[in-house]
Amino acid sequence: MPKTYESEDIQVLDYPENIQRRPGMYVGGTGLDALHHLAYELVDNAVDEALAGACTQISVELLPDGSLKVVDNGRGIPTGMHAEKGRPTLELVFTELHAGGKFKEGSYTTSGGLHGVGIKATNALSEWLEVRVRRNGVVYFQRHENGLPVIPVQILDPVSGETIAEVGQRGEATAIKKHAQKKLGTATEIVFKPNGRFLDTVDFDFDMIARRLQVIAFLLPGVEVEITDNRKKKSRSKSFRYDGGLVEYVDWLNDGRRPIHRQPLEVSGRQNGVSIEVVFQWHSSVDDSEIVSFVNTIPTPDGGKHVAGFKSAITKAINQFAAEKKLTKDKGEASIRGGDTLAGLTAVLKISMQDPHFTSQTKTQLASDQVQGIVHSIVYEGLLEQLRKKISLGRTIVQQAQAAAQARVAATKARSLVIRRSVLDAADSGLPGKLADVSKGTSTDQTILYVVEGDSAGGSCKMARDRRYHAILPLRGKPLNVEGVKVTRLLNNNEIKAIIAAIGGGIGADFRVDDMRYGGIAILVDADVDGDHIRTLLYTLFWRYMRPMIEAGRLYVAVAPLYLLRKGKQAHYAYSERERDVILEEWGRNGVTIQRYKGLGEMNPEQLRETVFSVNEAGPWNDSLRRVTVEDVHHANQLIGTLMGRSARSRRGWLLERWSQEDHTENGDEDDENGDTE
Repeated sequence: MPKTYESEDIQVLDYPENIQRRPGMYVGGTGLDALHHLAYELVDNAVDEALAGACTQISVELLPDGSLKVVDNGRGIPTGMHAEKGRPTLELVFTELHAGGKFKEGSYTTSGGLHGVGIKATNALSEWLEVRVRRNGVVYFQRHENGLPVIPVQILDPVSGETIAEVGQRGEATAIKKHAQKKLGTATEIVFKPNGRFLDTVDFDFDMIARRLQVIAFLLPGVEVEITDNRKKKSRSKSFRYDGGLVEYVDWLNDGRRPIHRQPLEVSGRQNGVSIEVVFQWHSSVDDSEIVSFVNTIPTPDGGKHVAGFKSAITKAINQFAAEKKLTKDKGEASIRGGDTLAGLTAVLKISMQDPHFTSQTKTQLASDQVQGIVHSIVYEGLLEQLRKKISLGRTIVQQAQAAAQARVAATKARSLVIRRSVLDAADSGLPGKLADVSKGTSTDQTILYVVEGDSAGGSCKMARDRRYHAILPLRGKPLNVEGVKVTRLLNNNEIKAIIAAIGGGIGADFRVDDMRYGGIAILVDADVDGDHIRTLLYTLFWRYMRPMIEAGRLYVAVAPLYLLRKGKQAHYAYSERERDVILEEWGRNGVTIQRYKGLGEMNPEQLRETVFSVNEAGPWNDSLRRVTVEDVHHANQLIGTLMGRSARSRRGWLLERWSQEDHTENGDEDDENGDTE
């Protein structure tokens, strides 16, 4: 530790270094989500123009050089000289932290961007960025590199593209008057290339961005939103426009489900400057509920005060209606709780307000306290009024909530039984020695349970592990596909019971992350078709019945090496074909022996100890562990339903669609590198 701590030790970082040094503070990390966040900052600015009624078209284009372009036909970013700063406003917007048009009332009634940071983060984390603005009948242009402008703001002739003046330069007004095209209109076009020095990946995911844009189209009725991918020889594109708004969004979310009432319910209102619009519909799949929320069209996947107010309002309204109609006469009946009223519910909640407070710059959770009471009041009164008018619908919803309450009680009892007769008690379980637990005394957050494919691999893993950190649970065969399976059947399956009991957090609505016996759960399977299938079956189990574990970031996939390359005294593990080829290029092929691991059982304990079960200063958290993350809840639900459900036709359609989207070259598809997330 340094002996002194003086004034000279304090650093003041200016833009863009402050963002480049700590990108996680501004865009939530350095991985794929962070990369997409750079694009979403630009898209969200276009959305703000649409909310202001000034934009009807938004387009995104992925370009061959790895850059991304966003264009909107809004009013265009202001371009004149800023009176206070003495610099072009267009330049300030991209380089001056907390400079923006969202602070002053009147420019935007509501907006997702409020801190004046987002677009600066995109610029700071880009190799280069170019902006073109159509205003005053001409085009304004500036290029930035590594977050800073490399040329003054140029004014271009809209026809020839030649520079006719610079902003703030003498003769600017005359040049504009001479070259202006009255019918040019207004628009903003921004192109940027993400910088691999600050980000772990710079390869945009077309499908993920397309799903975000589709949601935006639902939230902006009548606005056309499109995305085009021109990175390969065969381009592809998707366009969206939904005039039905949130009602059409809920219909889309419930595609493939069976609603218990045909028409979605709508509630809206305004209090103290906060506008609320919510559409919801119950369906028969009580184990599957989905609440999607937005603040000024910004997704809030972690919920927040508005979602809390909505949930409490639903519970209170249903219980109030049930009491009024005397639908809870049986004293032995399970009481209806919050989770019961939400069973089988699909809802989209959208609020609009000035100056929302989020928990972070990435805006994943709303923290504005006053919103919770406002949402609760409007939704409670609105829903109760509709239930009183549609009594048969109200009875149906209450009956579903009562059924969910009964199922919850039954599941709790079943869970208690499973834990009592679990693999943790070998005498009762009939599975002696199946679970190799960690040593006593290790902190829970430093332990990992590895769910391993097969007894053979499980034996090697038990010998390779560090008992302080690693627990091993081998699987005998493939676990049950739990999609569409009732809890009672699920709990009769020995493999599923063993997994539930070993994890210790419970199942379904009864699952609690705090009750888990380990800091993380890792899936460890062979790198073949059977291994992929087992991993998918486990994904389905964890997503449907232990989802909070995934949302808390405690589910991992452990990746074992595919190859061991040796040349003389050198030895190197490779985790993909591409990595193998890179090593061969570096070493040369002469004298190299290559061992291909067809399965975990082919790796001896020493090799597993060097790779999968290596321990470092951070404990067991090594590079072989890839955290499982979910960006789009609805897409995850839809994908699991399609791939793991009973409809073979749906699966076939999905596979054919994916095949048609691929660029199948003569040399075949390129191998995918192992990413940081699954």
